[in-house]
Amino acid sequence: MKSLSSHTRPAYARISSVQRMLSSLLHPLALLAIGLVATMGGCSTNLATGERRLNFTSEAQEIAMGKQADQEISASLGLYPDETLQRYVHQLGTKLASTSERPNLPWTFRVVDDPVVNAFAVPGGFIYVTRGILAHLNSEAELAGVMGHEIGHVTAQHSVHQMATSQLAQLGLGLGTALIPEIQPYADLAGTGLGLLFLKFSRDDENQADELGVRYMTRTGSDPRQLGAVMGMLDRLSQEGGTGRAPEWLATHPSPGNRREHIAEIISTISPAPAGGTINRESYLKQIDGMMFGLNPREGFFKGNTFYQPDLKFRFDFPAGWNLMNQKQAVVGVSPKEDAIVVIAFSSKSSSAEAAREFFSQEGLTVLRTGSTSIHGFRTSSGSFTAQTEQGVVQGTVAFVEYDGRVYQLLGYTSQAGWGTYEQGMTRAIGSFDRLTDAGMLSMQPQRLKIVTIAKAMSLAEFHRQYPSGVSLEALALVNQVEQNGQLRAGQQVKRVVGSAVQ
Repeated sequence: MKSLSSHTRPAYARISSVQRMLSSLLHPLALLAIGLVATMGGCSTNLATGERRLNFTSEAQEIAMGKQADQEISASLGLYPDETLQRYVHQLGTKLASTSERPNLPWTFRVVDDPVVNAFAVPGGFIYVTRGILAHLNSEAELAGVMGHEIGHVTAQHSVHQMATSQLAQLGLGLGTALIPEIQPYADLAGTGLGLLFLKFSRDDENQADELGVRYMTRTGSDPRQLGAVMGMLDRLSQEGGTGRAPEWLATHPSPGNRREHIAEIISTISPAPAGGTINRESYLKQIDGMMFGLNPREGFFKGNTFYQPDLKFRFDFPAGWNLMNQKQAVVGVSPKEDAIVVIAFSSKSSSAEAAREFFSQEGLTVLRTGSTSIHGFRTSSGSFTAQTEQGVVQGTVAFVEYDGRVYQLLGYTSQAGWGTYEQGMTRAIGSFDRLTDAGMLSMQPQRLKIVTIAKAMSLAEFHRQYPSGVSLEALALVNQVEQNGQLRAGQQVKRVVGSAVQ
């Protein structure tokens, strides 16, 4: 969808509320499926770890799972629109993967258009790093460490085992999705691809992936100590959290500080000891010079409970106190009790009447009311409905609004029992759709990284004064991996953030 998306909360926060709501509707057939899968597969020895482990998935199946997940991730989170940067990351990742125990996988490395500091792997050789983590790394060797670690999850098949379990746990999910195809994409927020963002590996798996990451870095000539530097940055990020940049896995994974110590122990056992190794700081910083930093307001943003979309020139008021998230395909609000949802999405139809006819003609849907009206002068077709699902009866309201050459679908629904609680708020929210006329909101632009080479030594605080940034001194110290009272040397390249942040 044309950029209904930006991120006001970390990736896990945007999705997890919907995921929890939907996952509470687990279908009993999942239990049967678990039993069936348990009768399949067998033990095999992993070439990367030397361990024998139950494996229910063939390599061909693993690759097929990864390709499906890759499509979902690319569509839902979006890829960063910089072909040069994408090519750089892919080439570095391919170099690392070629030294692994599974060089023939269809290795793919992508930069996700997400400001959250994150990286994750999909079975079959699909690796993702966010622009958020790229902004916080300071050398090619650090990036190699991140990707080497994720390659390790694939070669050790940590993610395929987790993904298989996740797939079983998701059979039968969906609040009314069987009867209401239009809302299927929002149930899919808890699906296979985005579920990969929530995989929680064990301490042993994480340490093993670190060990493999060091192995692949050493084989390609990168300085393996820089993976320890990444853990130091993550440790600071978790300790200085509260900024909305840290992913959920920092709260569930082994402590980055402990992992830094473990990485140092791994390096100390390498024989012969790695002699230096490449870091490539300047060439890396050149790659991220000008990269977007933080939220991209052009793709929409929240202030309070109001969503503003400058490029599409509309605004929308969600019910107060709801959890709000913004994806490439939809903008979603979820009630605090996670039992009701309001969604803004595009309709594929050319008129509101045509979109409404298709929606209300669905089999299994009971129409309570339909009609033609207007919302703030925009031609609108709307109505209310109920639908019987395997989890019970859902009730909702929908409006199709024609605005600026597009048809918007504004949908709210909950269980029939909860309709009396949420009807008024949903109706008010849908009626709030309006054109955006505020010049300040319409002109919002994203912040960007700017690499500055300083001519003389100075403190970071002095740099912050001399080269004003659109972030705090604390945030500037974090992205440059220096202390707030740290000193910068003459000739050093330093990251600066230009532009104003969404407040």
